[in-house]
Amino acid sequence: MNRKIIALALLLVCGVVAFMNSCKKSADSLPLEPISIVQPDSQIVRIFAGSSTPLQFKFTTDRPIDWIKCLVDVDTMIDSTNYVPTYPDTLFAIRLDTLNPRVNLYTYTGSYTVPDTLKPFCIVRFNVSYMAGTKTFQVGQNYPAGLDSASKQFKINVR
Repeated sequence: MNRKIIALALLLVCGVVAFMNSCKKSADSLPLEPISIVQPDSQIVRIFAGSSTPLQFKFTTDRPIDWIKCLVDVDTMIDSTNYVPTYPDTLFAIRLDTLNPRVNLYTYTGSYTVPDTLKPFCIVRFNVSYMAGTKTFQVGQNYPAGLDSASKQFKINVR
């Protein structure tokens, strides 16, 4: 009787372990956030004026993406505690609603060169955003009606 209980318990433990291992996600699964900043690899980058840094952003949503854009604001004030960024410049703006078929996954790859006229301790701020979806439901639409948007910020500290 004890051997049957031990064998049943061992079989149950092996089943639970197999079930838990089957629930693991692979490394190439979709990201959990709508905008992933792949490069630069941190939210704050420190580089010298005149240098360039690679940029790579991954956009993921459940609706087709209409457009993506990245706005830039250069903060030349040394004391930036009271600085409010307005993002007056555009690094890129890409319309994706003209693609056929429409996509809900997109990867942007590029680079940004810090102007060599910037002095040390200046800050270059970036705001990456997207808009996806439509306001109304259309015939043949296989995604929920409504707009979806997200934005993410990062910055470059000039050394």
